[in-house]
Amino acid sequence: MRKPLLFVCFALFFSCGRSGEKKKSTESGNILENLSYSVDTVVVDVKGEIINLNHGLEYFDLSPDRTSLIFFDRQQTLFQEIDLDQMVIKATYPFELEGPNGLGRSSYFQLLPDRTLMIPSLLKSGIYNLHGELLSRISMRPSDIDGFDTLNPFTLMYEILMDPKSGLLYSLPGDYITGVRNLAILDPSNSEGKIIKLSEMEKAGNFSVFWNTENGKALETEDYSLNLIDDILIITCTIGSGLYLYDTKTENLEYFDFPHKVAPREKTGEVLNEVSTEKDFWKEYRKVAGQISYREIMWDSPTSKHYRLASKTILGETEEEPADYEVYLFAYDQNFNLLGETLLKGLNELPESYFFKDGKLWSYVNVEDELGFSVFTFNF
Repeated sequence: MRKPLLFVCFALFFSCGRSGEKKKSTESGNILENLSYSVDTVVVDVKGEIINLNHGLEYFDLSPDRTSLIFFDRQQTLFQEIDLDQMVIKATYPFELEGPNGLGRSSYFQLLPDRTLMIPSLLKSGIYNLHGELLSRISMRPSDIDGFDTLNPFTLMYEILMDPKSGLLYSLPGDYITGVRNLAILDPSNSEGKIIKLSEMEKAGNFSVFWNTENGKALETEDYSLNLIDDILIITCTIGSGLYLYDTKTENLEYFDFPHKVAPREKTGEVLNEVSTEKDFWKEYRKVAGQISYREIMWDSPTSKHYRLASKTILGETEEEPADYEVYLFAYDQNFNLLGETLLKGLNELPESYFFKDGKLWSYVNVEDELGFSVFTFNF
């Protein structure tokens, strides 16, 4: 039996609706000002099993207590559970692709608090147990929902999640080319729903780049995220630091921005949105990638803080040249007041498939074709 591998990778020390603005609430004004961090690499003991990492840790979800990670292997239509405290594979759950319990061609899932899986797809959305059995079907075809008939079915799947308390579905459908998205709220029990515009984030469309010719196609748009913390939906977009908070009980939508100082609040400038050559595509994309991109906000219960990363990608003159990165860390309290911000000096690549657990940042790494994580320990 292979033992879990744990070794120190390196250590670095450095200094570092209604609309409104969240303020800083600490005496120093920045709890991350003198932050230091170290990084360990841990590898999962697979106990003789194989974890398919051909596409990295692309599809996964975490248990509410952050003790387990469920990984979806689309190629083999199975789920694998990793014990994050013991760093061992805990179980493998085979599913069917076709048939009465078939998943269909799904690429996303949500682990619910009762350890069932919400698995959406265009044709076979449903709730499944970990034995691969279908418990109930979910109707979410736009053609069956009043007011949703003009939606692109594929975009309705974007960031889709279920509120386990109410059974309502939330997602961020929108325009495929511009990347501008709205909030969709769907009640699958009666096929009713509504669309809410996210007007403060519509400027994301100004930074899309589309190359569309007979010789080639490419598209770059801003990324959105949708998270549910208790009864609050959190909507973010890489266009800037601002976020929407949607109270699922009161149905109140509010937009907030933050007084960030170590990084710009949002992207600026002019970008040519549609180009006709690959050279022009790269030129315009460099304008976008070189600016700040704010990632999703993640809640960490043990430290009672929200954490967030942001990054800038410094690209070369050509695609062949390696990219460099600037990565920033932000901390907020439970009411989204800004507590601290810093540039993570010495980190020149964006963490991949990452999450926060017990105040530490976990980022997927492939260690000689074994599933591993870089674990960042922050001291501040």
